[in-house]
Amino acid sequence: MVKILHTADMHLDSPFTLMDASLSEARRADLRSAFAALMMYVKDNDIDILLIAGDMFEHEYATKETIALAVREFEKVPQCRIVISPGNHDPYTPNCVYKKCQFPANVHIFTEPTMSVFSFDDIGVDVYGYAFTSASMERNPFAGKKPLHPERMNILCAHGDTSSPISRYCPITEADIADSGYDYIALGHIHTGKEPTRVGDTVYAYSGCLEGRDYSEAGHKGALYGEFIKDENGFRHNIKPVRFSRRRYASHRLNVTGAHTVEEITEAVTRKIIDKGYGEDTLLRITLEGNVSPDLVISRDRVEAGIRSLYTFELIDRTLPLYDAEALRRDPTIKGAFFEALLPLLESGDPEQRETAALALRYGLAAIDNNDIIDF
Repeated sequence: MVKILHTADMHLDSPFTLMDASLSEARRADLRSAFAALMMYVKDNDIDILLIAGDMFEHEYATKETIALAVREFEKVPQCRIVISPGNHDPYTPNCVYKKCQFPANVHIFTEPTMSVFSFDDIGVDVYGYAFTSASMERNPFAGKKPLHPERMNILCAHGDTSSPISRYCPITEADIADSGYDYIALGHIHTGKEPTRVGDTVYAYSGCLEGRDYSEAGHKGALYGEFIKDENGFRHNIKPVRFSRRRYASHRLNVTGAHTVEEITEAVTRKIIDKGYGEDTLLRITLEGNVSPDLVISRDRVEAGIRSLYTFELIDRTLPLYDAEALRRDPTIKGAFFEALLPLLESGDPEQRETAALALRYGLAAIDNNDIIDF
């Protein structure tokens, strides 16, 4: 049995798009911690091969400290064979991250855009792969090429895109995979991951990223641990996900139609947090939707003060005012005049115009009543 850990898309030293600079730095530290946790798992579980399927580093932002951290962690597991297939964010170029230091002997890095192989005869495994040597790769290097020794366990460690046949990031089709002859293809590039899938005689998977970097990469992240056997009975596998992320992003749309007070909205947000089990590991974004009282001014600070502890909380107000059209038409004050001026837009056939006019009505009525206007 061969024990393999498959990871990709760490993007070490990637900038995090957060408003608070200190929080962005904390998230970069979280990412380094997740990497250290992954390497501890390698050591504690006697992993035979660690596959890193591209984008280990964010080339433009990689620091000497983080590169040195990677080298130290790799040195701690000399028994593990570490195979790296550089991706579009850390391509193997003359000034790339991989040339800025001396990696230990157990680290094997693909350096060419064409196929090559690292053979580990002691465990009967061949690991094939290639490297991005620029920010794009228009063709799939393994299409039409099969392993040299079908009787051995053949693994492909690769960065590529199965979502589009015209992708600029090494387009890979399921036909390519089915015809490949590999036992397992460890892919990187798609951060959401893709559970192990068999196509023909080949199993392939995306491990997903190690730590989410924004709300589009929601949920806990990690790597794939696999126990592989190949003998006279064929290739067999047992693959499971392993969490390594320190934090998780979460995003929800919450309909608060009919709400008249901030307290009602706070209660609805709190219910969502409790139902989902969110806590101090969570970066949560709530987008409020629906129709609410036009007199209601939604304050993020007041909502945040009433909910349980989170790592970060972001509130986006997309509610529309539920106004009493007849009362406003009869209103002899500036409120009525303001409503009449907005009425053509409020009744427009253009949804964007209606939404803009409805928001203008809310903010205008709040301003007339000397209420604070808070725009998210």
